[in-house]
Amino acid sequence: MRKLPVSPKKLMIIAGVVILLVYLYFVGFWQVVQIILTLDPRIAALAVLIDLLCIVLFTLSWKVLLMPPGMGFLRCVEVILVSIFGDMMIPTGSVSGELLRITMTTKKSRLSLGEATASVILHRLILAITFCGVLGVSIAFLLRTEAMPVSAYYSFIALGASMIALSVVGAFLAANSRKFERHICSFIRRTAPLFRRLKRDYDEGRSVERAVSTLCAFQGAISGSKRGNILASAAIATIRYFLVALIPYLMFYSLNYPISYWVVLTVSIFVSMVQLTPIGIPGLVGVIEVSMTGFFMGFGVPADIAASVTILSRLVMFWFELMVSGITASYVGVKVALENGKKGSEVV
Repeated sequence: MRKLPVSPKKLMIIAGVVILLVYLYFVGFWQVVQIILTLDPRIAALAVLIDLLCIVLFTLSWKVLLMPPGMGFLRCVEVILVSIFGDMMIPTGSVSGELLRITMTTKKSRLSLGEATASVILHRLILAITFCGVLGVSIAFLLRTEAMPVSAYYSFIALGASMIALSVVGAFLAANSRKFERHICSFIRRTAPLFRRLKRDYDEGRSVERAVSTLCAFQGAISGSKRGNILASAAIATIRYFLVALIPYLMFYSLNYPISYWVVLTVSIFVSMVQLTPIGIPGLVGVIEVSMTGFFMGFGVPADIAASVTILSRLVMFWFELMVSGITASYVGVKVALENGKKGSEVV
């Protein structure tokens, strides 16, 4: 087979850059730059602090769900930042980040694989449910202020209903995971010949035993979750959604453009949905800019203002987070390498 001159990942990066350049051309690059230069540095600093607070709240909303002995807060922040970096570099609808979170939690704590998986899945379900609640509040306030035609809200209601339905299904499957034990064991036995070809010492019985053990730990962690912890996680996650919308709202304020906070919140919610789309472009560069600007323009915001707010918000919510999470991921990688090297020297 002929090897491609450019790898698929590089092709996706190039696609993102092309989309971004075309986007900047159509919104008027120099006009947008002139508007951005009027930004108050104090507003920019406040937006960065809010973004850091949102990362802290995201971490807290997950930490309260960890089974005892759990994990220290700073270690949780470290895991979250590495997972954020993984999501940005490998855009798979948060799957890559969640797998990193599960793997790191298992290695850096005394929690089992099943318990770590349960905390992440439960956290994801809580985020989906609170997402629907915040979307409902936003729609209610927009209807009250008549910021959009009532007909446009039918799609919002349908979206919210579908998210709630998926969350309910996910919660049911998580709570009844032990019922799938027979199917999982059957799958392992059927695929055993394939794994033996890849690994000669593959132990089918051990794999079945490990899968059942993980499933039991997962079911126990889900069933053992305290109602108070779940409510606390949901409350923290809800507050975070409202704070995230403050970042673009502050950008509008700094540019002296009056806009309803509920419009900004609604756009932020829809942009967060676009971020879950596994398109394959790292950071969804270009895609998020086009989507966010388009949503704001749909609410009557001029293209140059919408693009300026979008770019400023992305500088904080993507590029700043990419820098912080990238530094954290590099630190963790170096630390792991040093630990492995130290263990190797001790063995010798």
